[in-house]
Amino acid sequence: MPSDPAALLARLDGPEGDALRAALAALPAAEWQAPRRVAALRRLADVELVALALRLAAARERQALKFLPGEPLRFTPELLEQASSHPLAAHRAARLAPLAPVLDLGCGAGGDLTRLAAAGARPTGLEADPLAAALARANLAALGLPGEVLTGRYPETPLPAHRALYLDPARRAGGRRHREPAAFSPPPGAIAALLARAEAWCLKWGPALPLDREALSGPAGPLAGFAAGDWELETVSWRGELREAVLWGGAARRGCPRQATLLAGGLADWQPLSFAAEPEPDPAPLAPCPEAARGLFIHEPDPALIRAGLVGPFARRHGLAPVAPGIAYLAGPSVASPFLRRWQPLEWLPLSLPGLQSALDRLEAGPLVLKKRGFPLDPETLRERLRAQGDRPVTVLIYRDRRAPRRAEHWVCVCGAEQS
Repeated sequence: MPSDPAALLARLDGPEGDALRAALAALPAAEWQAPRRVAALRRLADVELVALALRLAAARERQALKFLPGEPLRFTPELLEQASSHPLAAHRAARLAPLAPVLDLGCGAGGDLTRLAAAGARPTGLEADPLAAALARANLAALGLPGEVLTGRYPETPLPAHRALYLDPARRAGGRRHREPAAFSPPPGAIAALLARAEAWCLKWGPALPLDREALSGPAGPLAGFAAGDWELETVSWRGELREAVLWGGAARRGCPRQATLLAGGLADWQPLSFAAEPEPDPAPLAPCPEAARGLFIHEPDPALIRAGLVGPFARRHGLAPVAPGIAYLAGPSVASPFLRRWQPLEWLPLSLPGLQSALDRLEAGPLVLKKRGFPLDPETLRERLRAQGDRPVTVLIYRDRRAPRRAEHWVCVCGAEQS
């Protein structure tokens, strides 16, 4: 029978753990799992303790990508993969803290739980996996943070008292990641029932999953039974990538149905920047010809803005228009915004390899960045067929204009380097 995880962690904090850590520190990480190295480690401690020490050490190698330097946290590789990066978890915690006490249902090893505790949310975690629960307790203690972690699975274990509920459904089982919400734990029907009982709630949802009202609040959705005004959607990006979609309800709402949040900065110096609005159609696109865009700049919206469906209101506010229907490249006067990347066009032309190569030669293009929207080929496939031997940095934007004849529906905008 496996040992009690809390007892194993306590042993890792004693002389056996010190010896194992010293032995691992003396080896390159690539050799930790080599049979002869594992055999040597097993002369210092039993099989179970060595196995846990190796798992924790493997996670520690990657932990700096998600958590603050010097934080004495412990994860297994699987639990670290499930944990949110510090800026994302801290951003959520700041919104939940005024709604304390908060229940983190399925808290894992405490990545979110420790951020909630640091924000003053007076959290309690409920976790079915005994090792994860033990790690969550240890992580709270290591940071000197208040909080309680219960080992158990809902509904067999009653929910502890709380005002706000935070729920990040488990998407992994049996070593594989599930993409269908019906396979999540808890599944959508159980999620809806849990949220309906909470005064305030936050549901972390996959940003690649459908986020329309029908998918979310329809009969098979996690918000089944909730009216449109009962919940709000926030999409969050960090370091230029869409990271998560978060649904807020009850007392956690802020009065705007959609919000795009960009977390500017790094792990320690992040700062939330938000744009909130009612969804609305995109402005009328430019006319389908290069002359319509002469003198304009091209802007690419942040992925959080795109996923929230807020490109339309953002573009109107800044006097921008799509280059083509449904394409998230916006043309207009130069707009400096954290939510936009921008380039100054140098040439526009219908897509053809000879035409594009001629343009690159004329511009003496060197370092080449290719981006696309509505174009079927991988940009790297196209890059292999182009020569760019000059020294002028160039960005090539390829997009589809469905209004053009089929053979001429893809356009190229050759731009200078991205502007800061």
